[in-house]
Amino acid sequence: MRLRLVVLALLLATPLRAQTGSASDVMARAERAYRDLEFDAAASTLRRVLAPPLATQLDDSARARALTYLGAAEHYRGQPDSAIAVFRRLVEFAPDAQPDTLVFPPEVTELYHAVRSSMTVVAVRPRPDTVPARTPPPPPPPPPPPPPPPPPVATASVQAPRRAQTEPGTPATSVTVTVAGLITSIRTGSITGTAAGFESSVQFRRFGLAVRYAEGGRDLVEGSVALRFMPTSWFSLQAGPHVRRYTPLSGAERWVTWRLGGRGDFALVGSSVRGHAMLWRALALAVNLPPGSGSASGGEVGVTLDLGPRPFWFALAYGIDQAQVKGSRSNVNTLTVTAGLRRR
Repeated sequence: MRLRLVVLALLLATPLRAQTGSASDVMARAERAYRDLEFDAAASTLRRVLAPPLATQLDDSARARALTYLGAAEHYRGQPDSAIAVFRRLVEFAPDAQPDTLVFPPEVTELYHAVRSSMTVVAVRPRPDTVPARTPPPPPPPPPPPPPPPPPVATASVQAPRRAQTEPGTPATSVTVTVAGLITSIRTGSITGTAAGFESSVQFRRFGLAVRYAEGGRDLVEGSVALRFMPTSWFSLQAGPHVRRYTPLSGAERWVTWRLGGRGDFALVGSSVRGHAMLWRALALAVNLPPGSGSASGGEVGVTLDLGPRPFWFALAYGIDQAQVKGSRSNVNTLTVTAGLRRR
């Protein structure tokens, strides 16, 4: 009978322990959520591991790493105040900590260094368990009788600083939707035209889908569909068709390219001004005038202004496309202004 009770207790304790998990297990789940771009889940899990009772199982290096991941996750969640508060906490806890540049992109490391430079780093008092034992001093003499209390003085209440918002539990994976209007100026060797249209994108975890369409004078029509994959938070791969049609004096021309490219995003001024650079090459090219196929490549550089907690953003981009068909070359220059809305 006693043996059965012991076995039953072990069977009940095993799933409970697996469900709770140690601090290292919870930290591993948080890092995995961050790498999968699930920043809401990563932030919630990191706040859990930094709170008792799991926090007591972390050593100093693990606690500093958890704070670094939490600050980066809050930054990508669009919570700049929470990210700054976490990085201030990291500086106070470990003044010599440096985010790993192989894990965190420049915009995160620059934000951390900006927070660190704005603070006055003071000497950290050693923990009680590291202070050498010493002989206690003799007890002090009894204190004199206390003086009469002073008259009451009116004082203003001081409001404690607001703590960063914590999630009540692990939230569902967020989907980011972007809708924007655009105006683009296109210049080729034969025409110069302006077109207006829209672009929209949907991102779920590491995958995204982007659609773009614009039309204008001289029968100018441009459209594209791209499937995106984000191995990191600052670099993405994309592939899909791109169509451009216009009517010069020689007749209507239609260019269809299947593009494969990569795009890198980087911070220029804090987290509100970002730049990007993109290069692509055509896997296939089809042209109706002159008819045939050929090769094409191109690139784009641009800058984006994000209005902080507001979901609005503005972008300016300049692109160059080069194509070669049957010995003839074609260059297309584009200048695009975009204003959009982003929702999670």
